[in-house]
Amino acid sequence: MAKERPVNRARLQDLLWSDRGLKQGRDSLRKALSELRGCFKDIDLNPVQSHGGPVRLLLDKIEVDLFEDTSDQGLYRPEFLEGIDVIDPEFNTWLTGVRAKLYSEDRTKKRAVPAQVAASKSEPARLGSLLEVGVLPIISDHRGLGTAMCDMFADKLGELFLECAIIQPYDYRSQSASQVEGMGPDVVLSIRHNQVGNGHFISINFQATGDRATVFSCIFQIDEADFSLPWVMRKCAEIFDQFCEKLVRFEGFSEPRHLAAKRLFFAIDRIFRLSNFDLDQAGNLLEEACKHTSASTVYAWNAFLTAFRLEKSGAGSHQALMEQAESYARKALERDPHNALTVALVGHVYGFVLRDKNRAAELLSNFADQAQYQPMLADTIAMHCYYMGDFKTARSFAGQAAQLGRFNPFRYSFTTSLAMTSLMCGDLRPAVQYCNAALAQHPVSGGTLYEPTLRTLAAAAGHAGQKNVGRIAYRNLANQTGTSPLENINEAAFPNRETLSFVKSGMEKLNV
Repeated sequence: MAKERPVNRARLQDLLWSDRGLKQGRDSLRKALSELRGCFKDIDLNPVQSHGGPVRLLLDKIEVDLFEDTSDQGLYRPEFLEGIDVIDPEFNTWLTGVRAKLYSEDRTKKRAVPAQVAASKSEPARLGSLLEVGVLPIISDHRGLGTAMCDMFADKLGELFLECAIIQPYDYRSQSASQVEGMGPDVVLSIRHNQVGNGHFISINFQATGDRATVFSCIFQIDEADFSLPWVMRKCAEIFDQFCEKLVRFEGFSEPRHLAAKRLFFAIDRIFRLSNFDLDQAGNLLEEACKHTSASTVYAWNAFLTAFRLEKSGAGSHQALMEQAESYARKALERDPHNALTVALVGHVYGFVLRDKNRAAELLSNFADQAQYQPMLADTIAMHCYYMGDFKTARSFAGQAAQLGRFNPFRYSFTTSLAMTSLMCGDLRPAVQYCNAALAQHPVSGGTLYEPTLRTLAAAAGHAGQKNVGRIAYRNLANQTGTSPLENINEAAFPNRETLSFVKSGMEKLNV
């Protein structure tokens, strides 16, 4: 990092051994430098130069990947010193500052961040966007680290807006406050940073430009040592889900494109309620949204809806639903085969509805790295592994989805996936606990409970010997469907025969 400038030994000692005494710190540094020089003993001129004084690194003798151009490495780019574990507060403070500085420099140099789609409202909006969000200049009392932190949030939220494919982000961070006035996006996003000691407070505020009413706001605190890019991405996923939920209920928009955006988010909320009436209403709302936008995600949600309809339909309507699902899935991929949310939704359709596991595997193969930031994608991969009988991998991805999607409207589904995979891994009591957690996450009024949750709870409780718990779940399932769960359990809900057999045997142990 010093780029051949000599670094004082006292500085290195403070960074790596600040919690030790002076003599112990000096001895530790001397030993570490000796071992490091030993790694280069075969080089004529050792690149680690130190003769009892400052330490200098000769960069022409070695290659340092920090200075390489990594623009062609794809979507995943590791953080500086990612994976290193140094338990020293001084070092972690330095590491956080360097990571933020490198991120800021990279962003300025490459300007390839999706949030920066347009610099002014005079440029044409992307096809299909229904709502515009403008990112205002960052406000921070710590211009270096604080600004870089806020820029990370702005950039990652911008990526999520683009991914949902109906929200157009505009970047006004380089503009002055007077220049922003009158540019007129539908919503402005302001991000403010304050620092108290090593604690950083970041506030997020989405405000409608018309009447300046708040759509959604939040504030949170993070210690410097805990700050990282993965943490930012997880936090942004939570903020995005909460913003969309508030947007559905916000009454300040009236233009047709605004109403279409609300219809889409409202349709997702209807799917969440699971009754036949709500699913039909969701279908109508999604059809209406398709008239206002050609976004791939709208068609993907239409395809995804068929999975819930298939769960409730009779055998006679399976073929019609499968044809409908295939049509929407094809249209979604034609519009954008690289959108992670589209791939997550359509991947589930190919695996569960169309039973084309090879096509699902092909779609998901290039997106596994993104699952740690996209709960729908993590859940789809979990279910694909579940259908293929790889239950341990399935449980790992299901755990990611449940953790990341805590504020997602489908959080009950993610927790149910965790219960289903735990059941097949033989973890019976955790499976029961996850099912109860999923039921608590889905307190709908006028809707219905998620039938996979009830089925999994009945089976897990049966195998675990918790017959009273299992019988309650079994009877709730029977009352909701109007049929006998054991008599009507079939492969429509279980693409994997091993899971079908195990769930069925668990229910049989209830002796209902």
